[in-house]
Amino acid sequence: MGIIDQYWTGALQRLHAEVEVFNRLIAHQGERGRENELALARILERLLPGRLGVGTGLMFDSAGQYSKQMDLLLYDQIDSPTVLAQTNQLLHPVEEIQLAIEVKSRLSLDGVKDSGQKRASINELVPVEGFQRPMFALFAYDAVSSPATVAEHLVSLAPEIRPDLTCVLDPGFIAGPQGILDPASNSDAFAYGVTLLHALNESGERERGRYIKADPNGNLQRQHHEGALFPVVDFIDEPFLSDPSRALLLFCETLIRMTVKSSGRKMPTLTYYLRPPYRDIEQI
Repeated sequence: MGIIDQYWTGALQRLHAEVEVFNRLIAHQGERGRENELALARILERLLPGRLGVGTGLMFDSAGQYSKQMDLLLYDQIDSPTVLAQTNQLLHPVEEIQLAIEVKSRLSLDGVKDSGQKRASINELVPVEGFQRPMFALFAYDAVSSPATVAEHLVSLAPEIRPDLTCVLDPGFIAGPQGILDPASNSDAFAYGVTLLHALNESGERERGRYIKADPNGNLQRQHHEGALFPVVDFIDEPFLSDPSRALLLFCETLIRMTVKSSGRKMPTLTYYLRPPYRDIEQI
């Protein structure tokens, strides 16, 4: 197994461990959700360039309009420092925000609709000349519905309020315009799918388009493979194992690429290290 695989599998295990502990200890749903937001924030803080901070709060524009409360905000902490803090809530000029992230513990249709409302509130802000509105991503730890149904819910949103990037960690679902998911594409077509667990060749390398099948007579929610537990998803009418760690890898790499592109900076190094198999997303 390559070093990138090892690193991201470990990162996913740490993230899941944090979430499981807090979900057991915290009974209040609001507090549980906030701790899940912080778990993702800790992953991002270890990965993002130092110029980007990870915060929360509201955005406002020069006309006094303001957005809904955002779970996570990636903001420029070098050129545009935060101007106002009120206890644990920050107010940010829209111009200093690169990207907003809505975090759901368990994604439902109502959660998808709520993300659309958050995005719509961003669209109402008017940055000063020379700045762009922040991009918007939706991240969930798991979902009430199947990946195909989640995709239908996203498609039901008007394109202008649909998240630029969506990731459901379990079972490894990712969605967005093709040109955002794949840096080699210029297509604006909405794409979605799951990150299936690759089969490895004799050298231990991933083989594009080859995946590990699940045991059709076993548990059709999760199964073990080489000492690890993976979600089971239906693909071409057969059960396959899905790889949430690869979905997390693609989500984080895409976030970095989205922020550097919007600021006119060079493509992040990590992008060049992702060989074609890492970007395999199979529509289901």
